[in-house]
Amino acid sequence: MPQSKPHRFISAYEQKIADGSLRPDAAQRHAAEAFELLYQQLTMPETPLKLRWLRRKAAASSPAGLYVWGDVGRGKSMLMDLFVANIEKHKTTRRVHFHAFMRDVHKRLFAYRQAHSGDVLEQVITHIASEVRLLCLDELQVTDVTDAMIVSRLFEGLMDAGVTVVFTSNRPPHELYPSGLQREQFMKFVALLKARLPIIRIDSPEDYRLAQLRAMKRTYMFPRVDAADDFLLESWSALTHGQPNEPLRIEVDGRILRVDKHAGGVAWLTFAELCVRPLGAGDYLELCNYCHTIIVQGIPRLTREDRNEAKRFVTLIDTLYDRHIKLIATAETAPAGIYEKGDGTFEFSRTVSRLVEMQSEAYLGLGKV
Repeated sequence: MPQSKPHRFISAYEQKIADGSLRPDAAQRHAAEAFELLYQQLTMPETPLKLRWLRRKAAASSPAGLYVWGDVGRGKSMLMDLFVANIEKHKTTRRVHFHAFMRDVHKRLFAYRQAHSGDVLEQVITHIASEVRLLCLDELQVTDVTDAMIVSRLFEGLMDAGVTVVFTSNRPPHELYPSGLQREQFMKFVALLKARLPIIRIDSPEDYRLAQLRAMKRTYMFPRVDAADDFLLESWSALTHGQPNEPLRIEVDGRILRVDKHAGGVAWLTFAELCVRPLGAGDYLELCNYCHTIIVQGIPRLTREDRNEAKRFVTLIDTLYDRHIKLIATAETAPAGIYEKGDGTFEFSRTVSRLVEMQSEAYLGLGKV
């Protein structure tokens, strides 16, 4: 009698519990079992030629992917990353932030319109389907009407072309894109998700990301003594769980914003990279689309001559604060001493207040918006 196929994904999940990387969590386990089922379907061995028709018929009724949602810090991205790590050798896989994927789609659409006629979206769907068989999209959130208008056709076309799609999101499908323009068009996408994908909620009572931040005991360290670099290294390790570095190259108005140190939604940049370079609100907003936590290394004490850097820092903190992005930082001084004299010190007082509030447990417990 043939042996059953080993449960490789669920074994990897259980190993993380066994080695103390994860704690037992019934809600998380439920989602892990949904990933396991999808893993088994995707790694089904090839059948003899005469049975392939039956396999195709069975595949037509199997899930076209998975939709996993829940509050921030419940382990959605962790499960997706574990799934990708265990299945990559079986399938041509792309794991990407949803926002980055949609930017790529619009870039392809623009290029196709310059060189082709007819239904360019259909051509883009065909092109993507030729490149990837498993598409894992993290942090599904739709805010742009141009995305809302095409996601239904885009993902229906990809699924029909045989692409398996896995989404994570902080919201259930029907709460996506609330009150947005052309919402009636977007609701076709909601109907598609409900019809084609299992909808799995991780309703764990614990926010593991908040627990990690609490365990760090501080998120802002001054002055910049030798221990400050150790503090950042320990923070990076705790928040990224040893995930490999995945540098970001974010296109902003035709320019590329480079983030050389990034993993699992955590970006590590220096003050100079963020506020000496000529960046603005658009750059910071795009960075927030990819990250839930920003590590800022080496905030200096600013002088009158540093008014431009101070203005950029105000814009940076305002953007992070409005999106509920978590901030880990080292600095020469306490927030009140960063920029005491110079143009814009009155406006900077609000930044000082926000820097203090961003260290509070109430702020750390907020979900990204």
